[in-house]
Amino acid sequence: MSVAQVETFSPKNITVLGGLLLLAIVLDEVVFRHASDQGVMAEPDTVEVIAMRLKPVVSLDTMRENVAMASAAGSMTDKSPDQLYQGACLACHTTGAAGAPGIGDSGAWKTRLATGLDSLVTSAISGVGAMPPRGGPQYNDNQIRAVIEYILAESK
Repeated sequence: MSVAQVETFSPKNITVLGGLLLLAIVLDEVVFRHASDQGVMAEPDTVEVIAMRLKPVVSLDTMRENVAMASAAGSMTDKSPDQLYQGACLACHTTGAAGAPGIGDSGAWKTRLATGLDSLVTSAISGVGAMPPRGGPQYNDNQIRAVIEYILAESK
């Protein structure tokens, strides 16, 4: 045997290895087996239970029904221009995302207002650059105009 092999199989190393092995066996028997014995054996899943787990949380039909109910209830008509702005415009017009003019940036809004308020409203309704038509939600023309007037008032 070489010197390296003698040092590897020294009584000290074998004792440490044996102690670690004994500790692993005790932990397995006492801690891990005891914890798994406390678990309740579950019944095998039925087809109904599996189908319920696989069911989507939200479906396109449910979303359409919710939008229809919300528009029928007139939930957006009760909102102030500030609330409408916070609901759809805030994300881009506060951060300047995709080149959106920020609220409070009077220079950027004066340039856009040069063509007239009606032109600005028409552009917002049809969509401009990266901005989707109506800013994404289903605001009506009057709500779009109110939000634009709010933004212009805040950008003086």
